[in-house]
Amino acid sequence: MISSDNQPNWSTTSDEDFTEAHYRQLLRIAKVSYGFATYDAIPWGRRFVLWRHDLDCSINRAVALAGIEAEEGVTATYFVNPRSEYYNPFEPGQTRLLKHIIGLGHRLGLHFDAAFHDIQDEVQLHNKVAQEGSWLEEALGVRPAVFSFHNPGAAHLQCDADSYGGLINCYSRRFKAEIPYCSDSNGYWRFRRLHDVLVEAADRCLQILTHPDWWQEKPMPPRQRIFRCAYGRAHATMRGYDAALAEHGRINHAGLTDSLRFLQPLHARVFDLCDYLWNQGYLAALFVELWRLHERQINQFCKAVFRKEWQVPATEVNAFLEDRSLAVDGLRLFKAVFGSTWQQAAGLDEGQCKDWVALRNSLIHGRSTAPGGQLEEGCVFLCRAIEALVAWGRSQPMAYDGISHLGSIGIPTSKTADGSLTDRLEEVADDVPGFPGKRWERFKAEMQKVAAGETAE
Repeated sequence: MISSDNQPNWSTTSDEDFTEAHYRQLLRIAKVSYGFATYDAIPWGRRFVLWRHDLDCSINRAVALAGIEAEEGVTATYFVNPRSEYYNPFEPGQTRLLKHIIGLGHRLGLHFDAAFHDIQDEVQLHNKVAQEGSWLEEALGVRPAVFSFHNPGAAHLQCDADSYGGLINCYSRRFKAEIPYCSDSNGYWRFRRLHDVLVEAADRCLQILTHPDWWQEKPMPPRQRIFRCAYGRAHATMRGYDAALAEHGRINHAGLTDSLRFLQPLHARVFDLCDYLWNQGYLAALFVELWRLHERQINQFCKAVFRKEWQVPATEVNAFLEDRSLAVDGLRLFKAVFGSTWQQAAGLDEGQCKDWVALRNSLIHGRSTAPGGQLEEGCVFLCRAIEALVAWGRSQPMAYDGISHLGSIGIPTSKTADGSLTDRLEEVADDVPGFPGKRWERFKAEMQKVAAGETAE
């Protein structure tokens, strides 16, 4: 990472540049014109590239890039910061990741934070670089051959001898004078876009600096990339906490999260979101999110019947559910398909449900807020309702929880064992050739009448 006086060149920067797919493409372009070199074996006089990573925020993202590089048959140097505020390289899990990177054939460097030590002279720099280099060697079993400055100020860049503390200085006079430099600091290209530099291949040699934090699976703004790294780190810490309590048989009292745990094996991402909202105290947002999940679950149950038992093509089902003229809401649809309300299916009191519907309507339309106690009670109710419907759905012929992907239940080619749902709409269904299509058309016609107010619900 470079000092803040370098301004972004937005005209040459695109979020599309910073994806794993584009990263792989850059490596392949580089291989056409350059040999990948390491700092302790530079082939001066030949065309080479020093491909380097400063690990500012995420070792996990470094693992992703290291894997791509290994697949492409190239070697990079990974500079680790022992003073990082975002990760701890001496934590067992992070140490394992760094050893994995080294095991892929990559090299180790020290990312040195001179500002942390308040470096005043080269003697002090020599001693501290040697000290931190020995820490990495002890932890990883490999001595770094090179170091880079983290967020260097102008004074630090004046320290341009070939080496300090026994480690090669990648900001040495010779490097700065003879090896052109391209960096992605702060999520944008400094001076030149890397793709253009590699395609033109006008330079005999290059030093390329990338930061793994900026490279994600999908395009996103720089701040979002760092958010993912930071939140991923926090999430991993909480997983470790939960796992430690489980391993030692300790009680893990988690408040409302205890009511959410049934979601974890069904839809981990939804569980993580709800767990985050609860622990941050965003109860109104959690209530609305749970209600959204509840409505989606009801719709998914209906989809499961349409697809699994009635064998209606997915395109037809989606077109029907998205038909705004029908104004088909999930609650009405559920009753039409299953012959009872979802409250009856879940064994819940319909009167109590109306109170929570009123609260939901107030919240989503911004008409009111609610006391934390009431919101927490509503969240617990919704968790209970969703979990009860999970059990109910699994007991039905569709054998589906309404939360996991529809693909998990498959699409059979014959009627279910007891035929209860088939026979509810047509007693002689199996005697009518091509009935799946007729059943579907009849159902749609009935729903159109309901929407038009021609028949009672």
